[in-house]
This record gives sequence, structure tokens and C-alpha cells, in this order.
Amino acid sequence: MNRYVESNRRRARWRRPATVVLLTASVLAPVTQSAWADGSAPQLSIADGQVLRGEVTIYAGGGADGAGLGLALDGASVATAPVPSLPATVLFEADGIQSGSQKLLNSVWVNGTMVAPVNRDYSGYATVSVPVPPGVLHEGTNVVTVRAGDSVSPTSLAKNHDDFTIRNTRLRLLGGTEVTDPAVPATKVLSIGDGYPGGNATEEQVTENFTMTVPAEHLRGVSYGLDTRRLADGPHTMDVVAGAESRRTVPFIVDNTAPQITSTSPADGARIDGGDVTVSVQATDALSGFAGATAVLDGRAIPMPDRFPVENIPAGSHRLSITVTDVAGNVDTETVRFDTTEVPIARGTYDKGRQDEGAVSGPDAPVLVAAGDVACAATSAVTATTCHQAGTAALIQQLRPDAVAMLADGQYDVGTLAAFNSSYDKTWGAFKDITHPVVGNHEYAQAYYPGANADGYFDYFNGVGATDGPAGDRQRGYYSYDLGRWHVVALNSECGVVSCAPGSGQYRWLEQDLRTHPNKCTLALWHKPLFSALYPGVLANPDTKPLWQLADRYGVDLVLNGHDHNYQRFDPQDADGTADQDGIHQFVAGTGGVGFHGTISPTANLAVANANTFGVLKLTLRPTGYDWQFVPEPGNGNGDFTDAGSARCGNVPAGQARQ
Repeated sequence: MNRYVESNRRRARWRRPATVVLLTASVLAPVTQSAWADGSAPQLSIADGQVLRGEVTIYAGGGADGAGLGLALDGASVATAPVPSLPATVLFEADGIQSGSQKLLNSVWVNGTMVAPVNRDYSGYATVSVPVPPGVLHEGTNVVTVRAGDSVSPTSLAKNHDDFTIRNTRLRLLGGTEVTDPAVPATKVLSIGDGYPGGNATEEQVTENFTMTVPAEHLRGVSYGLDTRRLADGPHTMDVVAGAESRRTVPFIVDNTAPQITSTSPADGARIDGGDVTVSVQATDALSGFAGATAVLDGRAIPMPDRFPVENIPAGSHRLSITVTDVAGNVDTETVRFDTTEVPIARGTYDKGRQDEGAVSGPDAPVLVAAGDVACAATSAVTATTCHQAGTAALIQQLRPDAVAMLADGQYDVGTLAAFNSSYDKTWGAFKDITHPVVGNHEYAQAYYPGANADGYFDYFNGVGATDGPAGDRQRGYYSYDLGRWHVVALNSECGVVSCAPGSGQYRWLEQDLRTHPNKCTLALWHKPLFSALYPGVLANPDTKPLWQLADRYGVDLVLNGHDHNYQRFDPQDADGTADQDGIHQFVAGTGGVGFHGTISPTANLAVANANTFGVLKLTLRPTGYDWQFVPEPGNGNGDFTDAGSARCGNVPAGQARQ
């Protein structure tokens, strides 16, 4: 009989019935080839019940110096090869690792070789397990290094690094033996990182080294190259034998069959006219079970499942590719196309009306103070160049403004409700009732996809669970209001979350809002600047260009941004960076207290800039113009830079587009 026919019959006899499942955010962990051990000898590099596919190298250890070890597949002996350096596993407990949420490139090294990145967050001293491939360890002294990374590369020292603590670092060998650094007690907590805002770090700050001795008898073993494609899908066994008496049998499962996608949401050819877009998948898998699903929407990776308002992506045709993966690593991918239409926006939607009760002209014209990038974590220390949120809050108290514009990134590193309450609220929280915030990347924990949430930010400013409030609709984050005779629009520049493109809900809302307000003077607030002296000669955040073009077309006079931790004032310009006396006057005021960014470079239309002074931008909003003043935080080792001037509002009639 043909052996492939026989294999298929064996597979059919064993396979349990196929089931249909709806994948959720809770999925099984992926299988890796890290070292498995229970402390007995001999040992294999696969675990009881592990699912295998394709070509796999199986390692065995636990004999005396690897001598006398043999392997048998399904009871039949197989030829092995000697291995002078078996795989192992580095283990340690960690708190505060932000590899996933902040995209920081933390890593583990052995003997000067990077063995693996640490690619997700760890808190509460969760155990980090990092596989060490064969050939890396050697007899005698070995050095294990845990390294904090920045966003550039695992070895860069230039940018801000992660800051975390670790304890109980050890090396688990394949035979089950664990070795440690005798000079470092397991309970000792070690800090790794460069502090905030960091940058220009030293090796000593961002690395912790452990010296461990590996005996030869625990280092050597044998290997066998298993091609699972020559086996039937289903259960098999691998025996490891050491001499005449010691044997261990490890059952494992072969699965080389891909799962099958049965339906997707949206379905291919679907048309969505309103409400939410729900991205999900149903699939069947007959053997090992599901490990997870991924999706790419219009070229951008999104999580699975996902849900977001349809207007948070532009109206039109969209392409969605969904991939499901089973525990063995087999995949199935389906690509669908669906259409969305423009959702009607009622007049006055997200307009909060007049926000002050004072005079609108003369010496009593309303005063707005603005800054972004405000509060360090509550545990961070105040230095000459970091964590001045209390100082800038005291300055605002002295200025007694009518309104405060918080230009996003109000709380570092991630704007959870607990973080806002423990730091921001104790300083700038004094002005919460008059604060009109915008949302930024740290509120979204650096996520940049439709459906990402900034729950901590909205819970703080709107109320826990509230769908709307002073910070705008929880799923959108844009709104408008009037201050004196000025109209103010607060926008969401996280354009991967809430699209800024023509045809999107935010873009169409902004156009309608600007058309329907008769104010002579208009101010726009958003977080990420289109122009920046940190990015000379290019658009700093090109996704925001459509917002600028629309604002310019309808006569917006001022744009205020944060994001860059410095102060910048630009002369009026258009969306391409061309000087234009009727263009928009842009200020960057990321000076709220958290720290400073980079070197200011000569940039077209940049009038003035500073990167060593905390403070706020004070605007006096007169009926036909405005006065500006950058006011520095007094004392406390702060700089004394200031900037002041006046300007009239433009000549574009309110509610009409420029010709």
C-alpha cells in the first residue's frame, strides 16, 4: 500500500471532529523550542504533548557528558549526532518592562551574542523565559546579559531607554540543572535603565551582567533532525535512553495541516453604512487548536478582534487580510474587500458651545494658557531637566487663565487612570474644570490602529466609562468650543486610530464645523505638529497634513501642538511649508514639564525656538487678533527664555473657503 495513503488513514482514525470557534483576544501562547526539563535525567528539548510541524531538531541531554544517549521514534531507534553545546533557557523575574506598549528593544545576550529580544511587557515580577540556541554556551564561565533598549536598536545608547527591575536570574540547562551567579542573591532587585527622559546612556546604566559556570557534563548531548512531514498527523512518541537502565518517553503530536477560515467580518463585498466596523474571524482546526489571528487593514496591522466607528476610517473601498494560526504554526489567510460610506454628521455634533462667561474684548479678553507633555510618573524624581509638572502648575496658578489647553501626553509613560490620578491630578489637576485637552500617543500607549483606546485619559477627563465629556467622544477625541469671540477646534492627530484623511469622519466633521461657525478668529489644537525643527526639511507628521490643508482653507489663524518637548514658533505658512502671509501661525509648546527633546535645527519659516526652558504659552484672545507670550517657570533651575508678540486674525471670511 502507498505509504501516503496509509498515513492519511492513520490521520483520519485519530483526528477528533472539527469545531468552529470565534477567535477572541485570549489565545494560546505560541510554541517555541526553548529548553524543557523537570529535573530528571535524561531530558529532551520537547515537552510532553508538544505540537510539532515541519522540520524540527530534537536535542537530548542528561547523560554523563552526553555519552550513552540514544533516541527512538515511535519505538524505532534513530541515528543521532553529538552536540557539544546544548540549548538552554535564561529565566528572570521582571517588573516594568515595556517592550510591547512602548516599542522599546530590550534584549537578552549570552557571551556577547544576542539570543532573543524581549518582545512584550512584563510587570509584577512575572517570569521572563528566553531560549538560548545550541552552540552559544561553552564549558566553564558564561556571561548572561539583560539589556534595556531604546526605540532605535538593541545596542543604541542615543534615545530614551526602558527602565525596569529584575531579580532571580538563572540559566536552566537541558538536563534540568539551574545555575546562577553566586555573587547575586536570587532575591536582590536590580534596576536597569537610564531614567526619564534618558538618552545618551552608558553601558553601565542599561546592562546587568551575570557570570555563571556550566560544567561540561551538563553541556553536551545529542541531536536528531526530525522531518514531521514524513509522519502522519496525530500522536507519536520519542524515547531518550541513557545506558541500559534510564529511559524517558515523551509523547508529542504532529500537525502539518492548516486551519480553515470559514467566515470573516466584514465579509467579502460587504457595505457598511454606519455604526461600528467589527473585525473578527471564524475558522476550523481539527488537531492542535488555535494560537491566534492577525489582521492587516489597508496596509496597517490591527489586533484581532477589533471594533471601531466606521467613520474612523475614510469612506471608500478597503482591503482586509486575516491570518489564523494554529498551535503548531500552520496558517490560513483570507483577503476580503469591503466598502464604507460617509456617515451623516448632524450640525453642532461635538460642539460644546461657549466655555467662558467673561468679557470678550479690551483688557479683559479671555486668556488661554497651553502646553503639552506634562507629568512624569509619580515615582520619578525632579531634576533640572525633568519632571517639572508641579512648577508649571504653580505658574498657571499665578497666571489665573480663563482656560487651559492641555496639548496631550499629559501623563507619562502611559496615561492610565491610575497614573493620571497619582501624578497629573496632583499638579495640573487643579485646573481640571477649565481644561480642554487633546489626546496623543502616550494616551493611546503608542498604539496606532483603528480601535485602539485611550481609556485612562477619557476616564480622567470625562468620568469613568463616560462616552462623552470635556475631552470629547471616547471613540473619537475631537470636539469644538467657543472662548470669547474665538472658535476653538480640538482634533485627534493619532491618525492611525482616528483617521485624518479626506473622507474620514474627523475630516468631514472639521469641515462642517468650520463652515458653520461665524467667528472672525479660529484656533486649532492637536498633538503632533506638521512642522518641527526636529525634522528639518520634511513634514514631521505627514498624516496631519489634511487637517492643516482644511484649516488653512477655512481661515484658521493659529495651530497649537505639543509632542516635541520644546518651544517653537513658526511664521505663517501653507501645508507644504511655503511662507504665506495668509497662512497658519504654528506654535509647538511641549514644555509642560516632563523633559526636553533633541537639538533644534534651522528650519524653513521657524521664527524662534528653545529647548531648555519649561513653561506655558499664554494667549490673550482679542476679538480681531491675539497676543502671545511664552512664560517660563520661575526658578527651580529652569531656563529664562521668553517670547512675545501680537498678530491680527486673517482676512478669510468665517465659514468660507479660501479661493
